[in-house]
Amino acid sequence: MDIADGWFCFERLDDIHRPPQFQSVELDSLFLESSRIKIRAAWCVSCSDRRLVFFWGNRSFKQEPSPAASPSMSGRYGYYLRKFKPLFDSFASASSGLLSSSLFEIGHTTPIKYVDTRPIFKKSVIEIFAGRGFLFFYALDEADTSEEDLLDRRTFLLRCSERGQEICREARYFFKHVPADVLRIELDSNRLFEQYYGPSSFDPIREPHVPFVWPWQRCVEVRKEALHPREIETISLVMDIRNSSSAMLLTTDPPKFSMFIDKVVESAQDAITRHGGYFDKDTGDGVVGHFYLPPDEVDAGAVVKQALRASRSMSLKTTQLCRAYQENLSLSLAGLGCAIGLFSGKAVWLMSWKGVRAIGSSVVNASRICSNAKSGEIGYCNAIARALTSGAIGSDSFPLDGFRRQIDVSEVRGAALPEASFVKII
Repeated sequence: MDIADGWFCFERLDDIHRPPQFQSVELDSLFLESSRIKIRAAWCVSCSDRRLVFFWGNRSFKQEPSPAASPSMSGRYGYYLRKFKPLFDSFASASSGLLSSSLFEIGHTTPIKYVDTRPIFKKSVIEIFAGRGFLFFYALDEADTSEEDLLDRRTFLLRCSERGQEICREARYFFKHVPADVLRIELDSNRLFEQYYGPSSFDPIREPHVPFVWPWQRCVEVRKEALHPREIETISLVMDIRNSSSAMLLTTDPPKFSMFIDKVVESAQDAITRHGGYFDKDTGDGVVGHFYLPPDEVDAGAVVKQALRASRSMSLKTTQLCRAYQENLSLSLAGLGCAIGLFSGKAVWLMSWKGVRAIGSSVVNASRICSNAKSGEIGYCNAIARALTSGAIGSDSFPLDGFRRQIDVSEVRGAALPEASFVKII
């Protein structure tokens, strides 16, 4: 992604070296264009999912290093990490007063407008603007100003908000594909700071320890001073609606079929991201999603549980939608329902304007299991079956009465799955 994408500035991996700019050039230009009005920091929050869309900090302000920031951080990046940490801490401590429900309601209105001025730091205030689905917070030094100066300041900040909204308008599309708890403004300041600046600090050459990077960043390694893709452990989820073609032909009012499919895809996408997964794509009458499996066994066990919960939630909701849709058919259609396949394997993750994608054995085998699952069934591989029988996952998360069945594959059988486990979701 280009560095001018603003809120997406942490996703620059087109070079094996760190980018020359620590923050978005476009945001720098936007917030530094006034010589009179000095912005100390700026935050943009999405009203739809309460996520931090962008943060900008003025590097010319003197900030005391945060005790929570590691003193071992060296160089220009470490300096800015220590410099901006107190801004996140102060914003988090004031968030209960800043992020009220009424403010988010105002944020959904049009046009963007000035809302309020509130204290936040010592000798500093926050000016709040809201509209078009976003909240904008600007920290400025408090000063005695005339009404004319105050009007100039708010006119400038309104222009910043309108241009900032243009910069981050694609954020909604991106956030629909990533876990719902990523960059949530309700996170504690340390976690939010790690998520925002971890990807910025990711260095595939020197590989410093970072608490958070995107899975597609983990899918790069340096060989002979060049970046090459590598596979990482992944749980892939593939869902398909059985008998959807028959349902389309039997629909008495054809446009309603597209609305039905949209509801299914939207609810499935929500199930994946709400349970910590990444949404890949819809396949016309189904979806594909992925869960990153960390090396740590404890964390990996938690991810397996998330994937199982996502599949169960998806199956129940899709079955409900399919039953309700029967009233739109000229004949009752048996077998209209949800089939899901889960496989734990390896894949290369990619990120582009198309969204999140993963390519590898986890996706292929999840698709094979899905194609062998019947309406209302969830199929899963041996690795997931072992996790279920180990006692680490209770029946409250996922049914434990799965049964094994042979997998039929019409492709080359070199590495084909001989069988998988299936469970009926009621």
